[in-house]
Order: sequence, then C-alpha cells, then structure tokens
Amino acid sequence: MTIRYLRPAAVLLAFVAIPALAQQSEPPHPTPIIQTPNQIKWAGPATGSKHVTLLGDTGKPGPFITIADWASGLPSKPHYHRKLRTFIVLKGHWDFGWGTKYDLNAMQALPEGSVVTVLAGGIIYDGCKQAPCVVETVGDGDDPEFMVDENGKIISR
Repeated sequence: MTIRYLRPAAVLLAFVAIPALAQQSEPPHPTPIIQTPNQIKWAGPATGSKHVTLLGDTGKPGPFITIADWASGLPSKPHYHRKLRTFIVLKGHWDFGWGTKYDLNAMQALPEGSVVTVLAGGIIYDGCKQAPCVVETVGDGDDPEFMVDENGKIISR
C-alpha cells in the first residue's frame, strides 16, 4: 500500500477516534455531607477537651479533617509528625510553640483565623492555656505523633 492510500484512512480514523476519546464518562455527583452543630458527634469527656473527625480517618492513609475543642490546661510536649499538617484557629486563640525547647512563655497566642502549616518533621507543642480554643486540623492519616527530647531525638514509647 502506498502513502497516498493511507492518508485518507488516517484522516477518517482521526474523525472517528478523536471524538470518541474526547467523550469521557460523567463523574459521579454525590450528595454533600451536611452536619449542623447538634448533629456533630464529639468524642472526649464532658468537661475536658473534645474532638471530632469530619473527613477520613486519622489512623489510615488519606486526607482527614478534624476539629479539636480544647479545654484550658497544659499544652502538649514537643513532638512531630512525618507528614505535613495545616491548622486553622476557628475560635478563641491557640497557643503554639516550636522547636525542642519546651518554653510555655515563648508560645504564641494565635488569634481566630490564624493558619499554621507545619512541614513534615517540624517539632511543635501546642494547646490552650485559656479556653475557648477550637482548632481545625487538615492532614494525611496514618501519621503517628513522635515525642522528642530537648535534642530532637525520639523518646522511646
């Protein structure tokens, strides 16, 4: 067969194949998940800090969104996660420190609307010295917390 005969066949194939390739199936259109405040199932003691997972599972790979409603008290000790996390202060102020030196006086009181992104391996300590303090966390699950000493070395569990 010569090129002269292949050219019309190629043009015909392009007219048939290109539209067929362009037609992709319509994606699913799931119904939104709506939770009013009285429908949210908080976990934790009645008088202490509470938390809720709104999306995903913190113990499994994949995205998650949680909200913590902190009670007043001592912040966490220095720790890190192996994956990036982003925190958004929804209500009150959130006390936030970083580095291996556990210095409660050096913590920043981050106001409502503050956003903090902690890169993988970033050492932080956080909490709520004075309630109210509601913080949203967005991250990737299956990411345990590693407590560290003043040298940044993992404290055995």
